[in-house]
Amino acid sequence: MNRWKAAALTTTPIAVLTAMAVAIAASTDEQPAVKAGNVTEARVIAEAPRGRNWPVLGGNFGSQHYSPLKQINDKNVHELGLAWALDIDSPMGLATEPIVVDGTIYATASMDRVYAVDAASGRVLWQFDPHVRLSVMRNSWAARTNRGVAVWRGKVYFGTGDCRMFALDAATGRKLWDSPVCVDSTQTGSTGAPTIGDGKVYIGYNGSDTGVRGSLVAIDATTGKLAWRFWNVPGDPSKPFENPALEMAAKTWSGDHWWEVGGGDVWDSITYDPTTKYVIYGTAGATPEELYGDRAHMKVSGPRLFAGCIVAVKADTGEYAWHYQTNIRTENFHVLVTDVTIHGTRRHVVMTVPRNGTFFMLDAKSGELISERDLATAHAAELTPVSTNAVQRPRSGHNWWPMSYNPITHLVYIPTYDDVGRPNGYQNQATGRLIAWDPLTESARWTIPQPLSTNSGVLSTAGNLVFQGQGTGEFDAYAADRGEKLWSIKTGSAIDSVPVTYVVGNDQYVLMPVGLGSASRMFGPVSTMATPESRLGPSRLLAFKLGGTMPFPYPHVIIPPVPRPPDQTADAATIKRGQEVYGKFICGDCHSPGADGSGQWKLNGTIPDLRYMPADVHDQFLAIVLAGTHRQNGMPGFGDGAGFPLITTKMSADDAVALHAYIVDLEWKAFKNNP
Repeated sequence: MNRWKAAALTTTPIAVLTAMAVAIAASTDEQPAVKAGNVTEARVIAEAPRGRNWPVLGGNFGSQHYSPLKQINDKNVHELGLAWALDIDSPMGLATEPIVVDGTIYATASMDRVYAVDAASGRVLWQFDPHVRLSVMRNSWAARTNRGVAVWRGKVYFGTGDCRMFALDAATGRKLWDSPVCVDSTQTGSTGAPTIGDGKVYIGYNGSDTGVRGSLVAIDATTGKLAWRFWNVPGDPSKPFENPALEMAAKTWSGDHWWEVGGGDVWDSITYDPTTKYVIYGTAGATPEELYGDRAHMKVSGPRLFAGCIVAVKADTGEYAWHYQTNIRTENFHVLVTDVTIHGTRRHVVMTVPRNGTFFMLDAKSGELISERDLATAHAAELTPVSTNAVQRPRSGHNWWPMSYNPITHLVYIPTYDDVGRPNGYQNQATGRLIAWDPLTESARWTIPQPLSTNSGVLSTAGNLVFQGQGTGEFDAYAADRGEKLWSIKTGSAIDSVPVTYVVGNDQYVLMPVGLGSASRMFGPVSTMATPESRLGPSRLLAFKLGGTMPFPYPHVIIPPVPRPPDQTADAATIKRGQEVYGKFICGDCHSPGADGSGQWKLNGTIPDLRYMPADVHDQFLAIVLAGTHRQNGMPGFGDGAGFPLITTKMSADDAVALHAYIVDLEWKAFKNNP
């Protein structure tokens, strides 16, 4: 671990940015300008010091989630009021990071719907529904959440749960083209926002947990044709390697049919860096052994490159540049690129925090490790009792929600969670924490404990402010330098999206999408992500400005009672077998373990909470689970062996009966505990 004494972090000077913009304009941007969605590489670089728009993910090519705007600041933030609110048809909530260009907001909702909204009034300009094909997917949860779009030269790009890339006309929402992203779109789909740069749209897809072989895909932004694909883990060694780097990677895999394991998918942040001309992204780990499904007999070992890595490839060709493996089993999330001065030497660096809660700083050109530090040291003194005789330090973790780097405070603001129940588990009894991290001293300047583990991404501004939403429904503003809470509003909806800021006319706006939209709600305990009330709150875009006078539309939430389940006729052995079937067929990938779901039986695009299953669905249970009568809604039929990619064995009728008994048992527990 490298360490250094405090040094100054610097940003790229405006003169340098302007020169870069002129050079890029001369070489790559000599094309007619467009009226709507007018985003080019030169413009993103030239306008970054002003920050009137939010043209790319993170606000700039470094994905820093920082704005130089300061009309709203720590002295007047208490004057923030609601400018407008827009309800969005998104039954699964929102997990989007809006893009804002010249007074138009582009945002996504569940079922991969796209909205263009007037940024000053909240009026919908157009909307587009790709009619995602749930019936062709084997894990349709990928269509239930969508984290955003890219905008470039008059086009709006987004990925879908059935693994396609769409391009729309930014002015009208008219479809221009769609192209396949996955080689096998039945296995998985895209949930993350695409990234744009060098005339290409970059996107990945999920599926490491279900044996999918991950890759990064580059699509020509004009034609929609595949430019290149970089496979992150090698395939069948009896066939030629798709690129020379995979031959190197294959030497790190060993075991029985290791090439069938899959992993290394790119379902989160992808960052285009115009300085190095690299695309830098994180990969998930190899498929965990406990999820091998029908291939549970396989024993696979080794570092298994490029799973669990930060990878850099050349933007123009997809050629391998470098990699750094953070942890073989961990997922890698937000990749932030900025300039740092260390001991008088200017460094162009990558900052990232994977799921295991370690802050990494790497050289962006070479991938050299500069430093790493466990974030749990930020609150090591806050020991949490885990028994009557001992204390245990919480383990910090990080999920996909992006962090923010502020060049004025020189701090990185990281949304994390503390796993206080089982320090090596996944969000078990977890709580949240916002950490203001000094990457030079490798320590926390301040931290804010939060009641729930799942909260929003972070925005920091030149107004000495940090904005973040919480799963409780609170939207807060803190002093960036000292962590004091300066403003807060209760929205009534869990907040899982990413706040952004922009200017229209003379007013700075802060935009916060709300609604329980995290895909984690399907396979993790929702009780750690939202309150009973906030999980049922509406999906909305909320825009705030100084002196905003719109009365806040507080939702009236009624928590539905758990309906009385059918009588339990199965014995304990059958219920236990049903629990085993639930695990074997990976039911928990859509219906969270213990059915700790959304708190209602709701259809029309969402995945219903099994504890609220009505009588008519109980009557149809075997037909749904075995025959796939609800396949058009994304529920596979396991009787024909067409379940998840890792499952090829057919579910028997006895298995289905036992599974039903297990779910009825869960319902009865919920019914008896119903307040």
